[in-house]
Amino acid sequence: MLRKKRLVLYLLVAGLIWIGWRYSLPLAGVLLLTAGVLLGLVKLLRIAQAHFGMKRLNEKTNQRYAALIQKLPGQEESETWSFAVLGDTRNNVQIASALYKKIESYAPVMAFHTGDIVRGGTADELLDRHIAVVERDMPSIPLFCIPGNHERGPKRDYAAFKRLYGDDRFSFSFRKCLFVGFNNNLKDYVQEEDLSFLQEQLQGEYRHRFVFLHIPPAFFEESFVSDTRRRGFKKNAEVFHQMMVEHRVDEVFMAHIHGYATLDRDGVRYTLTAGGGAPLSHRIAPENRHYHFIDCQVTPSGITRTLHLYIDGRWQEREIR
Repeated sequence: MLRKKRLVLYLLVAGLIWIGWRYSLPLAGVLLLTAGVLLGLVKLLRIAQAHFGMKRLNEKTNQRYAALIQKLPGQEESETWSFAVLGDTRNNVQIASALYKKIESYAPVMAFHTGDIVRGGTADELLDRHIAVVERDMPSIPLFCIPGNHERGPKRDYAAFKRLYGDDRFSFSFRKCLFVGFNNNLKDYVQEEDLSFLQEQLQGEYRHRFVFLHIPPAFFEESFVSDTRRRGFKKNAEVFHQMMVEHRVDEVFMAHIHGYATLDRDGVRYTLTAGGGAPLSHRIAPENRHYHFIDCQVTPSGITRTLHLYIDGRWQEREIR
């Protein structure tokens, strides 16, 4: 499939070729030069806008990972507690707002976002179409986010995301459970340095371990899509999986393909939660093609999971087995 921007570029080139053939090559050249200048000006305008938006992010130190961890309740043992997971809100404020309000009503200890929070990754988007919504509709729940490919920003460097959260990966423990998230939208998706980071962080004694990333491995994608096209990563996928098995990771949460899916492979559960507002994917079965979030309850006997579906303005619940 062609990306929209690439398709527009192809159409523009085709149009200029036609003008050159039908009228004159000099005219086509002038039009090409004009189009190039305009595109350059638009790019410069976006970079300038991003620069001023970054200054606004400096005021949001309360959203950095370290500050969010400080907002968590005490580490004393609790028989049952929960955390929520969602992903791919992608600037759909209406749906994201409904999900955040519902999560707030359940009062989990914390929540996680598996990436593609906004559409273009700019500072203004993150502040106005993400943080403003979270602070209004889910004010009491710390929300730990990892970046999706849409958080790259105009320079493709995740600068706004990193300025807002202080980094593009996190690792912390809470009540003998470990939570690790990292940016896997860069070259090769799971790089050697990511594997080293995971190997180091997953050490230690924990009751449960949870890992968060945006793009799923291809072997997991194969289990729930209806075609042969793959958006998941292949390089280092098996190395990554063996590391999850070795360290007894309970669950890996992902997004990127809009909908819900889950798979247990060698004792590691892989879960796609990408129904936060982005257009739902027709590659996923209709029964899993809904806006949703997941509520994970940590109990003395293990972990229970409830899928909260938001369908036509109404809520439904489904136990995950």
